[in-house]
Parts: sequence; C-alpha cells; structure tokens
Amino acid sequence: MRKKAQIWYIGWLGIEVPPEDREKVSKILERDFQCLPVFLSCGMARDFQEFCERILRPTFHFMVPTMADMCLAFHKGALEKQSKWQTYNTVNLEMVQPLVERFNDGDYVWIVDIELLMVPAFVGARCKSANIGFVFNTPFPSSDIFRMLPARKEILRSVLNSNMIFFHCFTYARHFLTCCSRLLGLEYHSMRGGLVQLNFRGHHVHIRASHVGMDSGTFLEKFESDERVPQFKAKWNEIFRSKHVVLGYDDLEPMSGILLLLRAFQSLVRLFPSILGNVVLVLVTVPLQDAEGNEIHSDYRNEVAKLANELNNEYPGLVLHYHRRMPFAERVSLFSCADMLVNSSIRHGLNLVPFEFVLCGDEKKGGFVVSEFLGCSRVLPGAVRTNPWRDEDLARAIHKLLLQDDHEKKFWHELQVAFCKKNTVYSWAEKAFLDMKKIRETMLELGEDVRARCRVGIVKMPHKEMSSKHLKLEHVYSAYQQAQTRLLIVDIDLLLRPILYPEKALEGPATLTSKREIAKCLRNISEHQGNFLFLLSSYSPEEIRNYLGEIEGLDKVGLAAEDGYYYKWPGSPLGRWDTKMHITDEWKDVAVGLMRQYTQRTNGSWIEDDKISSVTWHWESANPEFGSLQGKELQNHLQEMLSHFPVRIVLGKTFVRVRHEGVTKGAFVEHTIKHYNNRGGVDFLLGIGDDIADEDMFKVIDRFDRLSSP
Repeated sequence: MRKKAQIWYIGWLGIEVPPEDREKVSKILERDFQCLPVFLSCGMARDFQEFCERILRPTFHFMVPTMADMCLAFHKGALEKQSKWQTYNTVNLEMVQPLVERFNDGDYVWIVDIELLMVPAFVGARCKSANIGFVFNTPFPSSDIFRMLPARKEILRSVLNSNMIFFHCFTYARHFLTCCSRLLGLEYHSMRGGLVQLNFRGHHVHIRASHVGMDSGTFLEKFESDERVPQFKAKWNEIFRSKHVVLGYDDLEPMSGILLLLRAFQSLVRLFPSILGNVVLVLVTVPLQDAEGNEIHSDYRNEVAKLANELNNEYPGLVLHYHRRMPFAERVSLFSCADMLVNSSIRHGLNLVPFEFVLCGDEKKGGFVVSEFLGCSRVLPGAVRTNPWRDEDLARAIHKLLLQDDHEKKFWHELQVAFCKKNTVYSWAEKAFLDMKKIRETMLELGEDVRARCRVGIVKMPHKEMSSKHLKLEHVYSAYQQAQTRLLIVDIDLLLRPILYPEKALEGPATLTSKREIAKCLRNISEHQGNFLFLLSSYSPEEIRNYLGEIEGLDKVGLAAEDGYYYKWPGSPLGRWDTKMHITDEWKDVAVGLMRQYTQRTNGSWIEDDKISSVTWHWESANPEFGSLQGKELQNHLQEMLSHFPVRIVLGKTFVRVRHEGVTKGAFVEHTIKHYNNRGGVDFLLGIGDDIADEDMFKVIDRFDRLSSP
C-alpha cells in the first residue's frame, strides 16, 4: 500500500515517555517509520486500559461487566477528576490531534477496533471530507448485551460517522445492524456487490463483512529462510517421539476457552483410551500484560495450570504446557510438527493462528478443529466446527480428525493453502479501499455535498431516518426568497406524538418544543405575505384541537386531520372542518377483529381504532424483528380478507394501516394544489414529512414539480 499512497500511523506507544524525551522520540518515529506517537500519562493510560479491559472487551465478547466495574467506569469517584468513560473520550480525542494537523481534503482515515470507538465522531467533526473506515477486529455483541452500556447510543452514533464499517463475519455485522435498528430506529438494506447500507441523517454508511487474511508471501519467505526453524523442528520431533501432536495455541484469557480444551481432552481419553501413549496435547498459553507490565488473568492461569497438572498426574505425559510467548522460529516449527490445531474459544474476533498453521503444514498437512464462536470458523475450507461447551463433541471431533485419511488431508490442505495465498491482507485492504473510493465517487457524481452531509457528530439524533434525498437548505432559502406566493405543507405527526402519547416522549426531539415556540413559528410563517401554511396529520381533529387549540392565530393556518379526510382552509374558524368524501365503515369490524388476534400474540402492540377513515395496528413498542414479521403477515392476511372492500392496506415502519380508498396525504395534497392552481397558482411549493406514510405526499409534489418545469 505504501507504493500507492503515503501512509501515516497514529497510536499510543504502550509505555510512558518522559516529557523531555517526547520531541526526540516523535522525530525518530516520524522520520524512520511514518509514525505519529500519542503520549499518555501513566494515570490516564491506566484508566484508559482498565475501561477497555473491564468494560468494552467483556461486553464486545458477549460478557456482562460486573456492577462494580460499570459504576466505577461511568461515575466519577470523590477523588477523581473524571470518570473512566470520560478518560476514554479524552484519549480518543488525543489520537485525533496529530491527524487534524496533517489532514488534507479527502484523505482516507482508517480506525481500528474498540479502543477507538469515539474517534470517528471526533474526526468527522474536524475533518468533514475525510473518507473514514472503521474496522472491528473483535466480535460485536447482540443488542441484549450491547444496550446494557450506558453510552450505547453515543458509541453507535460515533461509529456511524464512518463511511464504511468492516466486520470479519456477517454474524457480527447483523448484531450491529440490529443495535442500530433497535436503539436509533435506523433502517438498512442490501446493495449490489454484497454491501449493506444504512442512512444516518443523510450520511450513507456502508457495512462490509469479509474476513481479513494475512501477509502469506512475507510469512512464507521468512519461514523458509530462517535458519533456526530446522533446529527447532529437530528439537520438537525429539520431544514428541513420533506421537500424534494436538496443538492448542492461544492467549491466556477466559475467552480463549483453554479450560474447555483441557476438559475435552480429558473426555477424549475416557472415550477413546487406546490413544494413550500415542497422542500428546501441546498447550501454549501466551501471557497478557497491562499497561504497567503486570500479567493479567492470574486466577485463570492458576486454574489452567491446576487442570493440566491433574491430567498429567492421572495420565503421565499427556499434556505439555508452555506458558510463554514463543519467538517466530520456535512457533512456526511447532506448527509444522503438529498433526492438528484445536481452538476452543468462547468468543473471538480476529485470530490468524489457523492461517499460520496452514502455511506451515506442508509436511504433515494437519487439519484443525475450531470453535463455532471463532471469527474465522467459516472462512477456511475443511475446518471441523464444534461447540466447545460440549466437551464430548469437541473430543469426538478431535478423534475424527486423528483418523482422517491422508488423501483427505491432502485435499483440504491444498484448498486451505490456496485460500491463504489468494486472500491476503493486501488483497483485503485493496478491495476495501476500492469500495470506499467507488462509493465516494458515486456520491460526487450524484452531486451530493460530501462536506455538508457526511458528518453528524455525536449529538442526539431523531429516531426516524427515512429519505436519503435531503434538500439543500441554501436552495430552499433562495427559492423561498424569490417567490411571491408560497404553499407550505408540513406533516406534524412527529411534533404531536410525544405530547399525545407521553409514554413515547423520549423517542424524539419534539419534547423540547414548547407551545410558545410553536406559536411563534406559526405566527412568523403565516403572517409572512404570500404564505399559505397547512399542517397535516394522521391524528383526529379532537387530538389536534386539544394540543394546538390554545395557540393564538391558529385560524390563519390550514389544518388537515386523519391524513386529509378532515380539513379546514386558512382563515376558516378552528371548529369548522370539511370532509373530502363520504366513506363506508363495513370493513372496520373485519380489520379490527384480525388486528386483535395479532395484538394478543404480539407483546407491546396496540390498535388505534378511533379514526373515521382508518384503523392502525402499531408494534413500535414490541420486539422490532418479531413486530416486523407479524406486521408483514397481518398485511397479507388483511389483503385477503378485505379484497372486496374499498380500502388500502399500508405497511409502515412500525405499523399496518387500513384506510379508506382515496383518503391519503397524497390525495389531500393534490386537492390542495389544484385548489390554489385554480386561483392563480403559487411560485413556491414545499412539503415536509418524517416517515414512509408521507411518501404519497412527496410523489404528488414531485409530479406537479415536473409538470410545471419548462
């Protein structure tokens, strides 16, 4: 990649550098390695790492942090200047400073893993044209786990500042999309080419699920040229003495599932005692350290050592346990001598050990048994997947691989090697950058303002994110000022919703709008010469009157209730409502009866049946996936039962509505536009809506716009 572009690396060194040496260290790293170091004090580094290790890492690996850790992380102590969550944000902001100093318009910014979750927001706020890619090397938890984080929405909104988000398998991408749907109300759809797209306030975010490979060329070159590899190989062969070698190689941490592997080997011996004396388990556990150099997970290390000793006491020589980080030559020579690799991870994101094992295995062509919870379990062909929690299943999988025929080993090994050589980290990165480049080029070709629409920061966003075709405000202002007469049609459902239904008051920004502010806005718009303002709603006249009736000057504004079935013209008294047509209601009993059946089976759903022209089944408080499934089924059921009635069935974002034919927001808008056209027309027409139910209105306005264009 360096041959094609200039690359800078930004990060923390992992050690504390004295202030007097920082300038010298920075110059050396910048000159020789294109690295821009970020220096952290010992206390800040400790708090940052504790937050990552005790809160983020467990959560993203499907484990719930303890209540004590959660309280300490998100609440400031009596003697602390800030909470660990605030320290985490501070460190993320520090990472952005060197980037801002060297940023050029349109640069690519690559952000990696959960230690930098807030960086996309900080970059987006300061470098608005940056093309940001965020890579998750960890799993992404289910929404039930993730939403336990107090800062869940802030994290999602920050990551959604990225242009493209990368996951190593679709399972984790699906969890992320579900969290965006449940917590932020966002919708997503698949695109041609295998990407998934989210729209976050006009900012297009693309999701890519593709496992990264490794630098196989450099690895093989080093493996074949290192003179120490044959020496270590001879040493290992002398230790194993022609035994079948089952290898477990992983970091020493609870999520690696090393205890599960030892228990599975215990079951293997009991199920197949004939392997005793012919098989040895080589267990390599790599110690992990904190920011101060102290080994972590010492309790787990003691448990592993205890169980390994128990197995050796019962079956002497069965387990060879090495608790250390092996240098390259020793590690790859061990891989080349092993008959199989076993991974028993409880949860794991990126793990390239199986790839290294494949490239070292030309001699024995060993296979591998992997946990189904490992990120690459479905990547390498021929891998035997199993549930590590079932020790007997893992034991039988190991035994099955020990008995595998040579021709079968050769077949799978050739496929695995070909895969590793073809799908390298370079090809993965090149495809990723090409995807990001093509998406940015497409946005520019469509005339989208990348700077203005690409960054949303970390402020609180509305719960509805519908149309990606946002109007450019400068064009609206210009057309408004040039016009002599203007027709403004505004859907106010999002405004009324938290007031009429207090239990939903936290789902949108409308709770921040007082009647005084609404009255001021209405007065400013309606009193402007040449303006005709209509407020359009799905709610009943009584509901609109109960909330807006006290506002002075409301008689100067046009109102439409129940999607336009009831309406009043600007200047008419507030209590005078006209109806657009006569409707029948024979269909209502059938529709309500069906909806009641689905309400009984869908917790959190409810029926809105107090309207003259429509009946609506809502599932916004239910489980989103189950509600959507039930909504689609109800839509089909209603279409069958009401096919001979003059009604239309509409499937919305969180509702199914049965409405009388001809009663739509689009029909009312068309009626209104024709009314003003018969009286000389208007120079400016603006429609504002917030959800899919307003699409009829937009289509009508678009049609009139095209008819009036020269």
